[in-house]
Formats: sequence, C-alpha cells, structure tokens
Amino acid sequence: MKSYPRNIICFIMLTILSWGCGGGVPETTQPTKVSSTDVSAPTSTTPVLDSESCLTQLPIYPGSQQAPQKRSDLEELVLQMESMAQVLGGEVDVYTTAGVPSEVVTFYHDNPPQEPWDRTMNLTSEEGGIIVWENGDYSAQVFIALEQNETVILLGCGPKLGSAAAPHLPTYTEDDGLANDSVLSIAVDPDGSIWFGTFSGLSRFDGTRWITYTRDDGLLQNIITALVPEAGDGIWIGTGDFGVTHFDGDSWKNYTEQDGLLNNKVSSMVMAVDGSLWVSSCDMDGGVSHFDGQNWTTYKKSAGLGDACVEALAIAPDGIVWAGTAGGVTKFDGTGWTNYSSTDGLVDNEINALIVDQTGGVWIGTNVGLSHFDGQTWTTYTTADGLVSSEVNTIAIAKDGSIWFGTQGGVSHLAEDGTWNNYTDRDGLPSNFVISLAVAPDGRIWVGTAFSGAAVIAP
Repeated sequence: MKSYPRNIICFIMLTILSWGCGGGVPETTQPTKVSSTDVSAPTSTTPVLDSESCLTQLPIYPGSQQAPQKRSDLEELVLQMESMAQVLGGEVDVYTTAGVPSEVVTFYHDNPPQEPWDRTMNLTSEEGGIIVWENGDYSAQVFIALEQNETVILLGCGPKLGSAAAPHLPTYTEDDGLANDSVLSIAVDPDGSIWFGTFSGLSRFDGTRWITYTRDDGLLQNIITALVPEAGDGIWIGTGDFGVTHFDGDSWKNYTEQDGLLNNKVSSMVMAVDGSLWVSSCDMDGGVSHFDGQNWTTYKKSAGLGDACVEALAIAPDGIVWAGTAGGVTKFDGTGWTNYSSTDGLVDNEINALIVDQTGGVWIGTNVGLSHFDGQTWTTYTTADGLVSSEVNTIAIAKDGSIWFGTQGGVSHLAEDGTWNNYTDRDGLPSNFVISLAVAPDGRIWVGTAFSGAAVIAP
C-alpha cells in the first residue's frame, strides 16, 4: 500500500479500537471553515436508484479538480474505502485540491448530501479520514488524504454489501446442499450435472437436487482434490491422501498404492482421448501415474520429470501429456519427458495449474503470473496485462476458445480477441479466493472458492 494513506488508516484503526473499548466516536477538530456558496450539489431529494446517480448527490469541494488519471494509482485506497463502508463496487470519482485536508474535512461535515442521506460513520481528523452516509440500499463515502503535498478526495457511492441493490451471482453453499464451502474441484458430466469435490465429501447438483457422497457411501476419503467425469454415469475421484475412486453410479472401486498407483496423495487427474486416466501427486515420492483400465504405469523424477511434486496435468489435442511441477513444466510424448523452466521463458517454476487450448498452446498458472507457450514462443501475462491477480490457481477453456482463470483475486476471462474481463466480489462473487473452475455445456462458468462455496458466471 502506498505511504500517503497509512497515517489515515492507522488513525482509523486506532479509532475503531478505542471505539470498541468504550471511547465512542471521536470529535473531529474543526479548522477554519470553507465557504459553501459554491457547493456543487443537486437540489433534488429524490432517492437514488443506481451508483451513477447516487454519486451526483455528493457535493464537490469548491476549487477541486477532477483527476481520473489518478484512479488506477489509488486502487488500494479505493478498496480500503469501500471495505470500510461495506460497499460492493459502485462508482468512484477522484479530485485533487491545494486545500489542506482539515479544510476539506470541515467542508464535508458542513455540506453533507441532502436528505434522505444519513451519516453513519465519521472517522476523521485534521489529516483527513472517511465519512459515510447511507440512503436505503446505497452507501456514499468521502475519503480525504494527503499525497505529495496535494490533497486527494475520493467520492464514492454504491450498493451496500448484502443489499438488494448489490450485484449478485447465483451462489451455492452448505445451506443449499453443498457438502462443504471449500470447493477444491469442480467437474461437469455429459448430462450437465455438476460435481463438487470438497473437504467434506463429493456433491452432485443436477440443477434441482443435491446429492452428497462421503466415506460412508464408499469414498476412500472426504477430501476430494480432483474429478474426471466419463461417458455415462461414471466419474473418477481423486482424494487428498488415500488414492483414487471410480464411481459408476451404483458401485465404488478404489485404487491405491497397493494396486499400482504411484502415490495416494492425488493433486490432479485428466483423461486421455483413449479413455485412459492420468493421475499426479505432489509429494517427496510423487510423480505421474497412468491407468489404461487394467494396469498402472508410473513415472518419477528419475524417469525424467522436472520434479517429484506434480500439481497439474493436461492433455494436448495430439495426445501429448503436460505436467506442471515444482520445477517447471514437463511434456511426455509417449517415450520420454522434456522439461521447460524459467530459463526457457516460463514466468516461474512452481506451477499451480495448466491447460492446453484447441491450437495446442499451453497455458500455465503460477503464483507470479501466467505463461503461454505455443511450441516456440513464451508469453507472460500479469496484472499489468489484465489479470485480476498474478496468483493463478486454476484454468478452464470455454467452447468458444476463450480462457478462464481462477486466481487469488477473483476470476479473469481472456476472450479470443485478446480483451480481458475480471469478476470479483464487487461483481457478486462470494469470495475472490478462487481455487476451481469448470465450464458447463450451456457456457456457464462454475466457480469454486476456498471458503465461501460455489458461484455461477453467465458470460
């Protein structure tokens, strides 16, 4: 976070602490008043119905200049303001003035938005601070801070968190029938039903009814880390510590190290065109296992893998197997493994996710950005290019060829024309900590979060 709002934020946090200890809301020092004859505020008292018209009801400090070019530089301060005001998105305008913060604070004390707005928060001092007003489902804010001898004024307005006016995506949690709100994996079977691997079992949702399976039904373990549906009612289920299970809709069959699986700690799974199953594990004795329906074949670091910790697998249209490891990316052509690392152009060697697109291009997610490899050239994408966060946890490809990325900061969509669109809790996600994605036949994107259940994005 930039240094200029630190004193304001520290003041606010200290105020909240003292408030919680019985100190009450502090009185703000009242410096020399500013004339209000030039206040730019509407005369109408009609309740606002959207964020844009809401913002027009906030007075503008006389003599201040609008500075939209500063908006991106102040993003962290904007998020801090919206978090304190419990606002979900909305509109924000940036102004600057030569006036000192204390004069601006006094102005907004004396010139609040007109009724029916009610002031609900006043955490200000001579150095600036925040004032919040509310009107039904909407919250308006002014945040005042000093930046490089210039006073910055943020005027914001948007729907209150949890209100009817706030953006909402369809969300599913334990209250709806999901086994657990930590959704580690998602898969869509051929009939469009959605499978969710959670910390407390496996859930299936057909659009109307939820069914949950646990160890009591035949699972090896309730921690479900990977899912691969197959034709019919079958699904392969990878667990965190106890191996792989196949469920055909009626019966369960388990596979562990005793059956030929390399390691019981399953990190990912993928099915080849021939119906065979590839399974990875991230462990000191991890690697890749291949099951052809009868026998298991295993591959360790000693066989050519870049590392024993394999977090992700993907199959290319030509049958090449790609593995994302803690030491880079490895591809298997059926006879041997070829490794790629940061020295070749990969953005980072610790891989979280990977997928192969329809052209054979490989998309690789790491904690510091995204890499794309077309077979010859490496391209890196970060937040500077449009990603909502450079910590990429999961990747999915839509039928139209566009790519979806689940990150620590929300969901990013890269369209075929190269444009980016991001979705966060400001757009209705239950959480920005996204760890699983799946694309349904109807084009909807199912999003699994670390602690807040699942949501659906309809592009």
